[in-house]
Amino acid sequence: MKKLILLLIIFFNIYIATNANILPHYSNGLRRYGIGYTKVESPLEMRREAKEDGELLEKLLFDYKGNATCSINKDRCPIEEIFSVYSREKKIALLTTLDESQGWSLVCFNQATTPICGWVKEENKYYNWNDFYSIFGKKYGIYLFKDMQKNDKILYSAPMKQSNSVGSIELPKHISPWLVRGNWILVKVHDINNQFKTGWINFRGNDGRLKVFVKF
Repeated sequence: MKKLILLLIIFFNIYIATNANILPHYSNGLRRYGIGYTKVESPLEMRREAKEDGELLEKLLFDYKGNATCSINKDRCPIEEIFSVYSREKKIALLTTLDESQGWSLVCFNQATTPICGWVKEENKYYNWNDFYSIFGKKYGIYLFKDMQKNDKILYSAPMKQSNSVGSIELPKHISPWLVRGNWILVKVHDINNQFKTGWINFRGNDGRLKVFVKF
């Protein structure tokens, strides 16, 4: 009986892991390059050049039940290595974007050691940093990465570190973005003690490391 219960627990944990959403929780969970994210649709064709007859580098098929298949790089296709964000409930899949040109986006599988990168057509919507945090952040809220340092949690009176501190984020219940300016977001923070704070937070370091993310 004990063995049966143990097997059921293991099976349940495997099922949960397989069907879990993909969201970064640590700053090193995402690559430090890119100009934003592209919301991709299936089937996704990635080409070497930004043109219809460009060489096909990959054709990706995926659904929102945890399934993905690659027609070319068949051994490089687990969900957790492909997407920066993958939400089954919200039906959102995002890829890191390196460049954008005339309705095409240059995207990369996010977590692979040697990423697969290619151009995808305009029906796959590109969001720069401003749009990403303004549109998705206002809809879903944002959260801090678990390995953020104390200095990263400081709220400032203006979008610059030379401005005065107006507090810090300690144990937030909800964080809402109001404005985005460069690598800064003006946020309203609802803390666990039901206090509200407003100030600017630096969401992206000079090295490209993200410190906060959208709570999909």
